[in-house]
Amino acid sequence: MVLAEFRGFVSGLAVVTTVLQFLSGILVCKQYVVNRTTAEASPLPFIAGVLSTGLWLMYGLSKNDSVIVTVNVIGITLMTAYTALFYVFTYKKSTTLKQILVTVGVLFFMLGYVRVEENSEILLSRLGTSACVLTLVAIAAPMSKLLYVLRMRCTECLPFPMILMSFVVSSLWFLYGLIEEDTFLTVPNIIGAVLALLQLSLFVVFPRTPGSPLLAKSLQA
Repeated sequence: MVLAEFRGFVSGLAVVTTVLQFLSGILVCKQYVVNRTTAEASPLPFIAGVLSTGLWLMYGLSKNDSVIVTVNVIGITLMTAYTALFYVFTYKKSTTLKQILVTVGVLFFMLGYVRVEENSEILLSRLGTSACVLTLVAIAAPMSKLLYVLRMRCTECLPFPMILMSFVVSSLWFLYGLIEEDTFLTVPNIIGAVLALLQLSLFVVFPRTPGSPLLAKSLQA
């Protein structure tokens, strides 16, 4: 495969861009520190991040893939730190703690399974499927905003830089999955790239604010 010649380049870019995506949580947490509260924000993005990176880390270790291991060691470290900081500043400590304990319980359960499963193919299949499903759920979550965009005919609620970064990251991991012939990497990331591209196309069709003239109308004129 021609792509195999670019394995190092693609994997390096995938790691760097994914870490940059993880680091975006610092900006969110900085606001919590400044305000001394998380207000009505949900901890689920961070907690789901801990679970997702934890499962992908187990998958990478089981597969002996240093690229997957590296990015998810960094990911689970950052997501754990973000979750801890969220807990410090949230007033919903009881609910947040329950969600954290459930996540920790799931990770320990999966870790125990990894230790007792002797069939490596079954292990990789189940870990990969679990990580893949969780990734697809995370990818689909922002799509709820599309209804608002279509109804209001503006893209003010869509974070352009994050969507663009998501497209780049998903595309790179899709390419890496092709190189490694890993379905668990290609499937969720091609879906993620397509969904991100769909959201990016909305910026061409609709204005940034409700009062702006539509680009689509200007193109028709």
